[in-house]
Amino acid sequence: LQKQEIKKLDETLHSLEFSRVDKLKSVLKKYVEIIEKTSYLMQPDVYRLINKEAMIINHALLGNRRALAQLFVNLMEARLQQELDSHRRWQGLMDAWKALKKEDLVQGFSEFMASEKIQTPPAVKKELETMMKNQSILQQKRLDHLCTICDLLPPSYSRAQLMEWYSSLNSLNKHLDAYHMDCMMRIRLQYEKIWQECLAQVQKCRQLLDWKAFTEEEAESLVSPSFFQMVGCLQSKVEEELEVLDKSFETVVKWTEQQSSDLFNYFQEAVNLWETHQSVLLMQEMELEKRMEQQRQKHRRENQVWPRHPAIKLEQMRN
Repeated sequence: LQKQEIKKLDETLHSLEFSRVDKLKSVLKKYVEIIEKTSYLMQPDVYRLINKEAMIINHALLGNRRALAQLFVNLMEARLQQELDSHRRWQGLMDAWKALKKEDLVQGFSEFMASEKIQTPPAVKKELETMMKNQSILQQKRLDHLCTICDLLPPSYSRAQLMEWYSSLNSLNKHLDAYHMDCMMRIRLQYEKIWQECLAQVQKCRQLLDWKAFTEEEAESLVSPSFFQMVGCLQSKVEEELEVLDKSFETVVKWTEQQSSDLFNYFQEAVNLWETHQSVLLMQEMELEKRMEQQRQKHRRENQVWPRHPAIKLEQMRN
């Protein structure tokens, strides 16, 4: 608008200047005719006088034109300087607004990432509570099964029942391990939903920056490094926690298998020892019965040889 006004002013001044030139021309012609009519000077002198005055007027007109041109240049420079100052002020305000907008956006995303639904998701918390509850039930079931070994101890025992008991114990252990793996899979799926929600929030923040004030590069430079870094840090933290939980479950599985195997081997050795003792006792009992039978037969033969009358027996014993 100012540029148009300056051009309009310049055109008006030039128009006035041209109008003044036309008037000066008519005035000079008029006075040339008057001087010629008075015949005060010769015609060549009149022309020299008029030319001299015309040259003075031309110099003045040229000075006016230079002044008008300089005025136009000064006005344009002042306008450009004003526009430059205004642009600088606008750019400063725009930069301050961008900084505030970026800070507000980063703070909002940081609060979103620090919220309870992201740090401790209710769905994951529910899965963990359910896992601990069912884990206690399965462990109690396994403990009850372990207590049934008392009914299989000697002398009322059976190797087939002992093998069946050990097979059931392994089944319970595998069932508990499979349940742990299933729980870990469900927990990872819940966290996957959280990561998708975080990425959706990042995309939402990018759309909030998708204005004319922000270029695509500025929006990308703000969102990509910092926001994805926050999401990545949380992912790494969660993965470390899940890895620790996985390793704990693996350790428990190995320890349980080893303990179950040791317990089964212990009872097998106890049964073997019992059977060995039983076999030894049986042999000793058979040997004892054999010796007793031999003694009975010996006494029977002796009784058959001795006299029947007690006095004769007594006399024989004395002799």
